[in-house]
Amino acid sequence: MTRAGVLALAIGVLALAGCGGGGGKVATRGPSTTTSTTLAGGGGPSVTVGIICMTPTDAAQAVVSAWQAGDSTAAARCASASAVSTLFAHPGRGAGWTLQGCGGPDPGVPVCTFAYAAGHASFTLQGTEAQGWQVDEVSFSQ
Repeated sequence: MTRAGVLALAIGVLALAGCGGGGGKVATRGPSTTTSTTLAGGGGPSVTVGIICMTPTDAAQAVVSAWQAGDSTAAARCASASAVSTLFAHPGRGAGWTLQGCGGPDPGVPVCTFAYAAGHASFTLQGTEAQGWQVDEVSFSQ
């Protein structure tokens, strides 16, 4: 192959490499959302897509973060209505909250505990890895 042929081949390879094979589309990651769908005719289980509360820890931390931001709608993505009501009725929003961990005697019903200056809060969760996790109950103690 001649020098001109090698140069032409190199330019062609560089041009193809620059294309990236993506057809000009740029992949971006948007905010996570959760959507449930049911099969036509209602003859099957619902399927949850885009779970934002993948683990008990994710759910508990998302709820506390939303509470600290004063966003009950965001908290409701990973918590029951009663848990959101209990949490938002508590005055400790400005306190420094530290996750102590998630666990408990029943691995199917984990409890995540947070410490703060006035005591601690326990978040009891319900769910599965496949369906996502939700804070079901919130309790406070000093």
